[in-house]
Amino acid sequence: MATLARRDREVGDQSEATRLAAAVGGDRAAAEELLLQHQLLVYRVCRHLLPRHEDVEAAVQETFLRALEKLRSFSGRASLRSWIVAIAVNLCRDKLRRRRLVPFVPLETPEEDGPGPVARLEGGDPDPERVAMVRQAASLVRREVGRLPSRQREVFALRFFADLPLEDIAAALGVDVGTVKTHLHRAVHRVRAAVEEAMP
Repeated sequence: MATLARRDREVGDQSEATRLAAAVGGDRAAAEELLLQHQLLVYRVCRHLLPRHEDVEAAVQETFLRALEKLRSFSGRASLRSWIVAIAVNLCRDKLRRRRLVPFVPLETPEEDGPGPVARLEGGDPDPERVAMVRQAASLVRREVGRLPSRQREVFALRFFADLPLEDIAAALGVDVGTVKTHLHRAVHRVRAAVEEAMP
């Protein structure tokens, strides 16, 4: 069974490598197909790094336009997924810098994204008291995540909202895994402490 799974993964890797080679060689259709595989991931990243009023769909499109323009320079040192996430993160930073806004990271996710971290607390029959508690916790988390320093906020969003492994976060942000762990630990500690202090 493990051998079959490994073979499937290798076939998938070869398929992506083939499309990537075609894309780098100028095949626009292959490039678009390759990038669209990461559309939901890029949407999640932009949605959680940009303020609510920002046009997330436009940010996703702009990320893919930048990726298409730079695809020939993709070195392959990091995974394609990490490379695209790095473009999305840099685009969000540019937008925030231009607007001089403190970014706000919403906790809710659209249905196609699946439940957010706090929504995972819910289980079983909906108990009004429990629902109220979860909503209060979500509000506190939203407030505290919005107050995190930018690098901690990025790491938190990439880990919990984009569901990226630490290695991919490190590659996307251009730092080592130890740095990611440090920022993530500080962010989680700060958010958890604020929620625990405020919750009865």
